[in-house]
Amino acid sequence: MAPATARFRDSPLLPGNCNACPVRRFASYSAVPAGSLNFLQSARAGQRLLPPKRNIYREEMEADEVFTLYDGWAFTYKLLPDGRRQILEFLLPGSFIGLHVLWFKAMPHSVQSLTPVSLCIFDKEKFRDLLRRKPAYEWELLKYSASRQALADERLSDLGRRTAKERIARLALVLHDQLAHRGLVNGGSFPFHLRQEHIADALGLTKVHVSRTLQGLRHEGLLEINRQSARILDFRGLRELTDYSESPAQERV
Repeated sequence: MAPATARFRDSPLLPGNCNACPVRRFASYSAVPAGSLNFLQSARAGQRLLPPKRNIYREEMEADEVFTLYDGWAFTYKLLPDGRRQILEFLLPGSFIGLHVLWFKAMPHSVQSLTPVSLCIFDKEKFRDLLRRKPAYEWELLKYSASRQALADERLSDLGRRTAKERIARLALVLHDQLAHRGLVNGGSFPFHLRQEHIADALGLTKVHVSRTLQGLRHEGLLEINRQSARILDFRGLRELTDYSESPAQERV
């Protein structure tokens, strides 16, 4: 089974060259020929290592940097005035972070590390200039953005019309398939760093409801979630329960 932290490296140091980056094939610029990545390299400003529960961006924050998530998990979220949290999206290695600050003044949501993370930093203005000078990069970023929107639309359907069991099953299947594309799945087992509070905040449920639903899925022989790992016990049954089919968009996020 893949390591629980789902790491692509043994050292905290990121590759010095974008062409040699092992997460490049999952990143927003994955289809850009390797020989053209020198332009991307010119916008790179270093790396950053963060522990869990550290904000990468805060809502309404203005920023001078954008990132690629090299290692670890993170998530985007909105915080309501009374402290309630809605998790919008879970981010895996290769995810681009900070798309909005390339075109807008401030971030519309916050971004927080879920596990220890390694970030590849890009200077925002240099990255914007890169997009102007290299339309191929801008086109790839547009396709990446569209794939994220497609998954957001599916999540909205989950929240609006699907049962708690269907929501949790679909979340597990989506993460399984995204991690499979990254080579981090062994049979039906895969890293799973979400606590019940994260599942609840992402799917509009209470922690109690999440706990009961997970127990039901395990009892039915469909899904088992343990500390930092999950195992799909019955792929066909879980997919039939949710009418789930993998979207090509998942290869891009």
